[in-house]
Amino acid sequence: MTTLPLPAQKQLPRRNRKKTSAFYFVTVYGGVLLLLFLVLFPFYWMVTASIKNFREISIERTLIPREVTPKNYIDLFEQTSILWHLFNTAWISCFVTLVTVILASMSAYVLTRFLTPAAEWVARISLYAYMVPSIVLIIPFYIGLRMAGLVNTHAGLILSYLSFTLPLGIWMMRACFQTIPKTMEEAAVVDGANRFEAFFLIALPQALPGVVSTSIFVFILCWGEYLYPVVLINSDKLRTITITLDALTGGGQNIKFGLLMAASTVATVPILLIFLVLQKHLVRGFAAGGYE
Repeated sequence: MTTLPLPAQKQLPRRNRKKTSAFYFVTVYGGVLLLLFLVLFPFYWMVTASIKNFREISIERTLIPREVTPKNYIDLFEQTSILWHLFNTAWISCFVTLVTVILASMSAYVLTRFLTPAAEWVARISLYAYMVPSIVLIIPFYIGLRMAGLVNTHAGLILSYLSFTLPLGIWMMRACFQTIPKTMEEAAVVDGANRFEAFFLIALPQALPGVVSTSIFVFILCWGEYLYPVVLINSDKLRTITITLDALTGGGQNIKFGLLMAASTVATVPILLIFLVLQKHLVRGFAAGGYE
């Protein structure tokens, strides 16, 4: 029995291969540079506009500031309570993040270790709850918090934040715990450890990258939340940074762009610093968690 020879694979000439490689290089890196420009240019404009004078911002609209002035930042700290509002935002975001991570980790651990039809439904309901727009829940929340006497309080604001951070945290931590094998926990239980010890001493340390990733996402969500603070908070002493930025727009009339850009820079710097410090843990959490 004779076998037919396999057809030889056609190879491109060396010159064509070089052209293909060059085209691929230009296309990929050109696209990356374009995307990088689109992402970074708004930040560049925000920072440079915060150190320009009024004429360069509104009339000349220079790309590179010819005269650097700190006047916008001086006026910002003198005319507004942005530092106090920044403190309110920071401690509320940290507290909500801490509560969310604790409750979400425990809930996700139970959902992944006690596999029942109800556990799958609870996980899906948590995802559906996160997908409900805040504008749909704001009226029931306001009525309920007013009846409880929690309108214009940080406690009411924290409860409103937990309505969207907790479902997100449960879904993210569930994906993380699903990738952690149960063998070490089962061995610990056989050796006499209870479920709480198996969770806190074995499962939770392995889920640390997922905990960091969830914390970053929850913190950013709380930091940039606008709807709940603007509806539930009336006192200037209790305001958050998003309300400060909204107040500086002046309802669209006679906007002081220099002042607004300075406030935006002050509000953005903490988030950028947190992201730069924890970016390695964030990437590691994505790789280890396999988020859907």
